[in-house]
Amino acid sequence: MRHPILTLGLVLGAIGAGAQSVAQPARGVPTVRLAITLPDNPTTGARVFVEKGCARCHALGGDNRRMGPDLGRIRLPGSVLDLAGAFWNHAPVMREKMTDLKIARPEFNDREMADLLAFLTAYRYYLAEVGGAGNPVAGREVFRQKRCASCHGDRDAWNLPGPSLERYRGHVSPIVLAQAMWNHGTEMAALMRSRGLPFPQFDGGELGDLLAFLQAGTIAADERVYVEPGSPRRGQELFAAKRCISCHVIAGQGGRGGPDLGAPERQMMRPVTAIAGSMWNHSQGMATEFARRGIPPVRFSGQEMADIIAYLYFVNYAQVSGAPSRGQQVFTNRCAGCHTLGSASVIGPDLRVAPRLNDPIAIFTAMWNHAPRMEQELRRSGVAWPRLAPGDAADLAAFLLSQRATAVPAAPRPVR
Repeated sequence: MRHPILTLGLVLGAIGAGAQSVAQPARGVPTVRLAITLPDNPTTGARVFVEKGCARCHALGGDNRRMGPDLGRIRLPGSVLDLAGAFWNHAPVMREKMTDLKIARPEFNDREMADLLAFLTAYRYYLAEVGGAGNPVAGREVFRQKRCASCHGDRDAWNLPGPSLERYRGHVSPIVLAQAMWNHGTEMAALMRSRGLPFPQFDGGELGDLLAFLQAGTIAADERVYVEPGSPRRGQELFAAKRCISCHVIAGQGGRGGPDLGAPERQMMRPVTAIAGSMWNHSQGMATEFARRGIPPVRFSGQEMADIIAYLYFVNYAQVSGAPSRGQQVFTNRCAGCHTLGSASVIGPDLRVAPRLNDPIAIFTAMWNHAPRMEQELRRSGVAWPRLAPGDAADLAAFLLSQRATAVPAAPRPVR
């Protein structure tokens, strides 16, 4: 199994050789849920990032010589559609720079755009798992404070009830250690109760530091074992199969008892060890509730915890809502000068019946691909480039899709 950053590095190397402001819905304004598909493998977009020339201007951490912003260091704002809107806002500047550098401006198909957006969203997940590793020195203190040594010692401590943790040193990623802790949580809790010890809770980066301490060790690079980057799509399936949905609500669906994990205030785009720590802190409450409901204890194997955490990280990626009424205002103020809805158009196509615009990502793919022509028309008309504020992209997509749902073919243009 490969390390996420090593996987990314191999992809980038092989090809090379060959921020947050989220608009909240206004009260009383009806919104609709937009269909955004969870990615299966977010690293797929790394290839798109290189092949389309993005890497020639934008770094992904550590290289300050590029002319564009380092997309590995900034916090990308809002939802996936706000990210697509940011592409649109910067299209003229990017086109100008590409012209200066004699770089062909890339076009995307819908799949490529979706992969690129997922990759840029996911990059902070991978950066947090590896580049933002915990502090093993601080982790040693956490190990002491949480009384871990009461049960776990070195390989010669035969009189302690817990296994030696030496076998984990240098061999596994933090997510594998977190999975092992979770699977043994019930037994650990029972043993600690019998010894009069409190069940440990982790604040902030404590679990990340503890895992860094447990992981620290020297071992040959070819002996290291890592977990593959998690799959949000598989994580969503596991979330249902493991009965997590019985207690947690996401996108208005699910049971009661646990918090709504899709609520904006519970944004899960945090370091993976922070998500694992939150799961650990609530594990005993979950175990009690599962026992009350007659649900067997949840255990994870193989890639499963990585997939679950990837899903929780991405859960709001696919939970995007827009207000068609606000989107109508965006269309009227910024689009209606060139585009119509349901009638013949002089400049741009009738967006009510134009082909291949039946999902939000497809709309913004088409916008990006046609931006050069739009820029020419706007410059000719003396009109400024229409920028999208946070939330505008989702609202505009919601409005256009609502119009297309009741579309009738527009009258054909007269032949000249």
